[in-house]
Amino acid sequence: MFSSLTKSVATLSRTSLISRRLLSSPPMEAYEQKIYDMLQERFTPQKLDVRDVSGGCGSMFAILVESEQFKGIPMIKQHRLVNEVLKDEIAKWHGLQLRTKGV
Repeated sequence: MFSSLTKSVATLSRTSLISRRLLSSPPMEAYEQKIYDMLQERFTPQKLDVRDVSGGCGSMFAILVESEQFKGIPMIKQHRLVNEVLKDEIAKWHGLQLRTKGV
C-alpha cells in the first residue's frame, strides 16, 4: 500500500510540474523589465522602481516614477500620464500602487 501511494504521489508531482511549466507566463523579472523600459522611454525619470508585489504572479505592482516631466503638474495628472503609458498592461493587473513626483 505504501509503495502504491508513493508512486501515485510521484506521478501527481510530475504531472503538476509539467502543467506549471506549460501554463506559466514569462519570468516576472522580464515582465518587470518591460514595464521599466516603457516608463524609462516615456519619462526619462531620475528615479524609477518597478516591483511585483503580488508574490510573483504579476497581478499587482508597486511603481515609483520621479521625473522632471512631472514638475508643476498635479499628482492626479501625473498618475494619468503613467496610466496612459501602461494602459494595456494595467488591464491585466488586479492592482497598482503608484507614486510619482516632479523633480
